[in-house]
Amino acid sequence: MNYQCFFFDKNIFFSQGLKSVIQDACDDSMRVQFTSSNNIHQLVEVLKQQRNEREQRWVICDFESFPQGRFNVLNMIKMYYRHHRQKLVILLSENNIPLFFALHSLLPGAHWLLKSESKQNVNLFFNELKCSEIGQTVFSPSLVSYTRMKWLTADAGCYISSDEWWLMEEIFKGKSLSQIANEVNINVRRLSYYKRRLMKRLNVTSNVALFNVFKCIVATPRND
Repeated sequence: MNYQCFFFDKNIFFSQGLKSVIQDACDDSMRVQFTSSNNIHQLVEVLKQQRNEREQRWVICDFESFPQGRFNVLNMIKMYYRHHRQKLVILLSENNIPLFFALHSLLPGAHWLLKSESKQNVNLFFNELKCSEIGQTVFSPSLVSYTRMKWLTADAGCYISSDEWWLMEEIFKGKSLSQIANEVNINVRRLSYYKRRLMKRLNVTSNVALFNVFKCIVATPRND
């Protein structure tokens, strides 16, 4: 079996570490080819490519490396990766966890890995990914434990829905609630309710505080 691994990640050092883990997970009979880019258009072209039936294609994307307007970017990605039966892995930082349910609803067939996992858990993740069938989902062990803990402690309210995420991205574009309501033909009171609910979940009382917290959740890493 041949493996094609494409990395979409601005942090080349992290990608290099994952390459070593993937190589360790593959035995001598498996040929692995690695490519990488931080260009969103190249990622889309890779997702559009037909997959050879004798190979597996893993497309590994760092969530924080996606450009602004990530809600729309992920919807675009969804159009292609399932069509060609390839395995999409999304890398999450711990500050992205509140978006996990929204992300999973957008990309239900993707696989999810926390970047802060131990080396042992990362090895386990890629071994499970290698053996998984199309339609099965592999989750980062710590992500499973974290979400289970939140549900058991009735703390699932910290998670952000896809509706709330979409609304915040529209607000970040400088639009008022009235403008957004007119564009999508929705009652402005409903949008106001989404916003108030999100502020309550994040325990903030002002627009400035809401923007600051949300920017942290969808933070883009600096290129130092």
